Amino acid sequence: MKKHTAIELSLAEINICKFIGEQRSLLARSKGVVDAKIGQHDGTVADIQGFKAEYAFAKFKNVFPDFGLSVRSGSCDGVTHKGNRYDVKSTNRMDGNLLATLKVNDDVDIYVLAVVQYNIVHLIGWAKKQDLIKPENIKDLGHGKGYFLSRNKLNKF
Repeated sequence: MKKHTAIELSLAEINICKFIGEQRSLLARSKGVVDAKIGQHDGTVADIQGFKAEYAFAKFKNVFPDFGLSVRSGSCDGVTHKGNRYDVKSTNRMDGNLLATLKVNDDVDIYVLAVVQYNIVHLIGWAKKQDLIKPENIKDLGHGKGYFLSRNKLNKF
């Protein structure tokens, strides 16, 4: 099994992520933004999990996370020091793969897969946009069609 990078979040960081995730969820739903999560889990839980993943990746890359609470559709989660605009995709499944909706985001260069398990975020790998967003990567895993890339095809950190 290939190794991955694990980022540990402190209790203070977890509380910050919970607050930002909850606020983003409330704001988005109040503005009528459709929840774009893939799966059957609660949207607020997904938003908290998603921000934990974003925060952990920013911490790993030593860049400032986006704490913004504005309604976002499209855009990226952040920018690396090399100028790559990234979108972190999260799951709580240790066997999870990289998934994205069919809505193509023009503001993203790379996609990152993170597995969130309370205070540990496992950064599994990443893919260039052009390696994920391809017709042959469209799959339906039971929640509608989306882009799918197996974790074993991801670039390691």
